[in-house]
Amino acid sequence: MNLQLNNKLVFISGSSMGIGRAIAEAMLAEGARVIVNGRRDMTNLLAELSRLGTVHGVQGDLSDPAQATKICSDIDAIGDLDVLVNNVGIFNPRPFADIEDIEWQSMFDANIMSTVRLCRHFFPAMLNRDFGRIINISSEAGMRGLESMVHYSMTKGAQIVIGRGLANLTKGSGKDITVNSVLPGPTLTEGVEKWLKESASVEDKTEAQFVSEFFQATEPTSLLQRFIRPEEIANIVTFLASPLASAINGASVRAEGGLIKSIG
Repeated sequence: MNLQLNNKLVFISGSSMGIGRAIAEAMLAEGARVIVNGRRDMTNLLAELSRLGTVHGVQGDLSDPAQATKICSDIDAIGDLDVLVNNVGIFNPRPFADIEDIEWQSMFDANIMSTVRLCRHFFPAMLNRDFGRIINISSEAGMRGLESMVHYSMTKGAQIVIGRGLANLTKGSGKDITVNSVLPGPTLTEGVEKWLKESASVEDKTEAQFVSEFFQATEPTSLLQRFIRPEEIANIVTFLASPLASAINGASVRAEGGLIKSIG
């Protein structure tokens, strides 16, 4: 299927690895021009991705206001942004009573304010043009309120609300501008894959055995009963970014493998 993304300019925050990198690869495969972002040197990343298409790198930490302002300026210097994917985020499992104020603030700055700063800069410009897409990579944790990461769940719920609020502002614009959130479930990122291998080894189990027991014990409602691959999330995001998805606006698209037992 031709997703009609050829030559569209896409920015993906936090795209040096995991879901963000998978989204970059999927967008490049559709002919989009992609801007990737990370806090560290991206020379190797750019070299690898450039084999797939036109890619630019913008380095910086979006949790810092000054760096966020520079990142926005660097993107503007490349061209008019068509698609904004708010993917950057941090998480840290912690007992609720042990989460100190500074940790709440750090989670808020990284996961929420990065989204706010980018949307505040690029959303008005999109409203003045004929096409625009904003996609927030939230999480099923934003709906479930995970007891192991209450502060993280709070930020992911906030992203969903921000997305819906901005979508409401597109009403009656007569333009192809949408704002949606994608809610991944447990995903096999590089960090999770490393943890999986180490944990299986410690328990003297195969990875398949460990995964099966993990989901039975911790995520029994999952219909997949496995970790989601980053490219599976990337495929959904790439479709939502396309002109073909113009009827989807203000939505929270669940990509959590069916672990939330509801039909809505």
